Amino acid sequence: MSSSTQVTVKEVLAALERDPRVDMHRYPVQVCVQDDMLVLGGTLENIAAKKVASLIAHRLAGSIPVRNHLRVKAAEKEEDGALRDEVIGSLTQESAFNEYTLRIVRNKGGETVRHGSAEDALIEVEAQQGMVILRGQVGSLSHRRLVEVLTWWTAGCEVVDNHLRIVPAQRDNEDELVDAVCIILEKDPLVHASQVRVSASEGIVTLDGHVSSNEEKMLAVLDAWYVPGVHDVVDRITTSR
Repeated sequence: MSSSTQVTVKEVLAALERDPRVDMHRYPVQVCVQDDMLVLGGTLENIAAKKVASLIAHRLAGSIPVRNHLRVKAAEKEEDGALRDEVIGSLTQESAFNEYTLRIVRNKGGETVRHGSAEDALIEVEAQQGMVILRGQVGSLSHRRLVEVLTWWTAGCEVVDNHLRIVPAQRDNEDELVDAVCIILEKDPLVHASQVRVSASEGIVTLDGHVSSNEEKMLAVLDAWYVPGVHDVVDRITTSR
């Protein structure tokens, strides 16, 4: 390991220790250099900690590539088949995907769970030791983001590897990101989405409004973090208690 990469590892570890969103004492992050790449490993408390740790590493790594093996602590451990079936069940119940074909992948083979009416609208789900791999084709950025968040919300999910293509291709922008966060807040039955205002600038999402409890506020903030494309969340939500 060169002296420059040694310094980078120390800088990343120090920055992770300083950030209150990454609890390095209860959920330590392993940082090392392998094959001239900065590698992150470990299981973190929540999606915010995982994203913050990754962003810190990319910011400090400079020209050194970063390989992210970070996972999120699952609500409960599940076997591959159960996790895969739960994700498929969640997508089946989501009206946005009523016209989509849904397939499961296991042992390098595939099985169609539901044939959809929309041409080329396909979501394939595979599970490997807590990781859910998504493949196929969706019709919009919002759909791609919604699939990923619903997958994260599955109890046994520790990491999502999203390979879904968007056809036709769609350019991302701040309005798209705001719409996606609003959709996710509306999908969460424990959050009163109408009481939360969302804005975004350069991937930084700001949440304003007033909710009834600190628990609801925490859920709203985590919901925003789950959305792909969100680089930071500014919490300006007030609570009654």
